[in-house]
This record gives sequence, C-alpha cells and structure tokens, in this order.
Amino acid sequence: MHWTNPFQMPGRWFKGNLHTHTTRSDGELDADERIAAYRDGGYDFIALTDHHVVSNDAAKSTSDFLVIDGVEWEADDPEPGEMYHVLGLNVPPDLPIGRPASLDEIKRSLTDAGALMVLAHPYWSGNTVERVVNAVDGMFALEVFNATCLGIGKGTSRVHWDDALDWGARVCGIAVDDAHGTEHDVFKGWVMVRAPSLDAAAVLDALRAGAFYSTTGPRIEDVVVVDDGGIRVRCSPAVSITFVAQRYRGRRVASERGKRLLDARYELTGDEHYVRIEVTDARGGTAWTNPMYFY
Repeated sequence: MHWTNPFQMPGRWFKGNLHTHTTRSDGELDADERIAAYRDGGYDFIALTDHHVVSNDAAKSTSDFLVIDGVEWEADDPEPGEMYHVLGLNVPPDLPIGRPASLDEIKRSLTDAGALMVLAHPYWSGNTVERVVNAVDGMFALEVFNATCLGIGKGTSRVHWDDALDWGARVCGIAVDDAHGTEHDVFKGWVMVRAPSLDAAAVLDALRAGAFYSTTGPRIEDVVVVDDGGIRVRCSPAVSITFVAQRYRGRRVASERGKRLLDARYELTGDEHYVRIEVTDARGGTAWTNPMYFY
C-alpha cells in the first residue's frame, strides 16, 4: 500500500484555503482585506491565486498566518470550446504569465519554477475523464469541491476524481472556496494540513506528500489500516461514511434513524486499486481523505 497517513504523523493541523481571488483580477476584496478576512475567519493560511496575475504577498505572513503566492492560469483545451484552469502554488512573483498558453506550456513553466499544481474545477470546465487523466499528470491535486462552482450546480468533481484514479492517475483531492465575493463563496471548503510548523516549506511539503484531508465541515479524527486487512475511520458525528474504490467496489455505511456515526470499518477484498473515504454529516457537509493505493 502507498499512502501518506496524516492522522499518524507528528505535528498539528493547519486550516487553509488554496484558491482565492482579489481585486487584482475579479475578486471583491483587495489582498490585505482578503488576508484579514481569512485570518479572522479562523484559518491558518491562504493562497492568493488571481487570474493570470501572480501575487506578491508572501512577505505579509506572520507567525500565526501564512500567505502563499500563487496564480490561476487558463489553458486552451484542444477540444473546441473547452479549457483547463491550473492553480500554481508557491509561484515566484516575477514568473511571466503568458496568454494564450497550452496546458503543456503552463505545466512546464510552473514545474520549472518549483510550484505545486492543481487542476481547478474540472466539472465546471467541461474536462472529460480522458482529458483529466492527461491534465493531472505532474499535478499534486484536483479540486473535488469548489464553492463558487456550486452557483451552477457543479461544485463537486468526485466522478472526475474517481475516473482519473480508476485510469491509474495518482492525484489528491482538495476542497476550496475559489473566493470572489464575501458571502456565497467564502469559508465553504478547506484543507486540513498536517505539518510540523506553519511555514511555507512545511505546508507545501505536506501538500506535496498528501498529508492532509479536505472538508466542507465534518472532521476526520483518525484513519488506521489494520493488520488483518481492514480500514478504520473515526470522525465527527456523521450520517454516512463511504469507502470509495474503483468501479463497483467499496462500501457505504449509513447511520440508523436518530443516531449518528462516529466510526466505521471496511474489509479489504484484495482487489482494490485504491480506497478513499468520504464522511457526510447531517447538514450535507462532506470530508474527503486522499486515496490509499494498493498497486
């Protein structure tokens, strides 16, 4: 099995949003206002990712709040009328951001700059599974949840994620706000990163390794892969816990009426390619672990 288990790692949890806009592109708040809003909202870090504008705000980080410079870079999809949106995290502020650019050009530029890459809102962008599999090669994550995209009913990209995993991609899933406004698309989805300290190197290393989970509300307290071939999860009160694997494999555990789940177990069959866990609460919020790979 290949999996970085953040629940068994030393360090502490840090809450962050990795997709955020300011008045440098189409956001309603300037950078200082956006940073202050997330700090006051109980977050530990934020990535500023304006459209085709690299932020230059990392120096505004403090001992208790981290700012990551980033960008959202749009690429043409060879299929007419479609597109890719790519987030670059930890991007040098002087990196040239050209338009138009192909996906390969964007990935090469961000990789050479040492940035982490995310495929943003593939459902909203109209990316088919074949194109997602190609796009996420070299990326650490895709957005499984995007609050802004809820506005057209395409806030979750679970099927895109599972199809890519089934086709052999190894990619994490992140929940983000994609914040533009101040109400409908803020404080809705975030990552909980397990790191030894709140600094850029530690947080980025944890993201790169998959040492985090994503959520729109529920907490995942612990995940253990036990010696007898089972996976156990503990969480905040939930109405369902789902162990998702490729195609028809997996299991959903639902709470009995009037009760809530605090834990569940899945017995591995031996033919899973991957297993990831979803926890859903009574308010409809969901938390996602990253995949465990069994090949």
